[in-house]
Amino acid sequence: MKFKKKIILINSCIISALTALIVVAAALAGTRAVSGNIRNSLIDTVSSRAAVISSAQGIVPDDFDYNVNGVYLSVYRSDGTLKNGSFPGPVDLPIRKGVVSTVTVGGERYYVYDFAVSLDGRDDIYLRGMVSSSNSVWMIAAVSFAVFAGVLAAAGILLNIFSVRKAVKPIDRMRKEVQEITETKDIRRRLSEISSDSDLACLADDYNIMLDSLEGLFRNHERFASDVAHELRTPLTVILSESEYAIEDTQDVAEKNESLKVIYRQSKRLKAITDSLLEFTRVANRLSVRLSPLDASSLTAEFLEDYAFPQGVTCHTDIEEGIAVSAEVTLYERILQNLVDNAVKYGKPGGNVYVSLKKAEQKAVLAVRDDGVGMSREAVAHAFDRFYRAETTRNDRSGLGLGLSFVKEIVRLFGASVSIQSERGEGTCVTVTFDLLETLPDAP
Repeated sequence: MKFKKKIILINSCIISALTALIVVAAALAGTRAVSGNIRNSLIDTVSSRAAVISSAQGIVPDDFDYNVNGVYLSVYRSDGTLKNGSFPGPVDLPIRKGVVSTVTVGGERYYVYDFAVSLDGRDDIYLRGMVSSSNSVWMIAAVSFAVFAGVLAAAGILLNIFSVRKAVKPIDRMRKEVQEITETKDIRRRLSEISSDSDLACLADDYNIMLDSLEGLFRNHERFASDVAHELRTPLTVILSESEYAIEDTQDVAEKNESLKVIYRQSKRLKAITDSLLEFTRVANRLSVRLSPLDASSLTAEFLEDYAFPQGVTCHTDIEEGIAVSAEVTLYERILQNLVDNAVKYGKPGGNVYVSLKKAEQKAVLAVRDDGVGMSREAVAHAFDRFYRAETTRNDRSGLGLGLSFVKEIVRLFGASVSIQSERGEGTCVTVTFDLLETLPDAP
């Protein structure tokens, strides 16, 4: 059953149940109240008419009315024999002084009340009153109320149907638009705006944000596939052409050897590309890594001590002791490797590399900076894109453009963040921010 029909059915059942409950409760309360009023009216009528007989010294006037306000009156002698009266039907019921009892006559229930008319201290005459336990006025009122309640319930159900349809209409539109997006596979489309501050409008906005992310992912994958094809095509083209040249066009051994050297170099480059892609894919596809507390201060210092900086390049360190972060040793070292490699590769020849690790507001901040020519704003915006290399600032084509992308994926697995700042002529600084642990791990 569709959501709309289910909501309408549930609400209609609730409205009907509440209406029925109200009608039943009102009927019970009304019946009890009417019953009490009929009994009281019976007693009052019999008592007042008995006063007429009592004032006439036990003589029933000729004009005595035996039917008053729907009450049937009858006069009995003290021995229980009937003198005169009005009856709804044959009644065989002994005198019960001062007690309201019930009797059924002709299938209808009646209240009976016997009142003793005392003369000279003796109960010589009894006046009996009989009245139907049902009240036509009350019955009409009860039926009218039930009809009115039914009309209100029907109006409530119709209003419920209208309101639910109106409320669900944006959902139906959203569902239709989602189906169209799914069928056409056009992720550039977005859901229409919902002109309200409801949760449904927020849901539509969130869905559009998700579509934005998906479109970005698809575009990145398309660019990634194109970049991979481009990176692989160059060495493969060189290998193919050199192989054809060595096989068909040369007889000289030296030329064949030179072609083999070219093929070997391009094969090494091809292997480096595939190895980097495999490693990048493995890291990017890992949902999580086993993190453990690391002494980042010691690990960073040891890495820099072992790093083979080119001749003329000076490394300046500012490492605060006792900094612990939650990470994985190998991947943490890969972050350092990629960042320092970039600082050396794209810094000035014989320049400086600055590495710092400090505490800042419950965070551990690792920063690697060079004094190279820096990057443009456009290059900074795409610095973490796979295979991106800024041609205007990076003259070394030996890289694959995966270093910072690799760093970003590792940082994501660590639950940390990474940012880059760069200005033309002022160098580049990459900053990785970790959550700071309170205590260092135990020494192995």
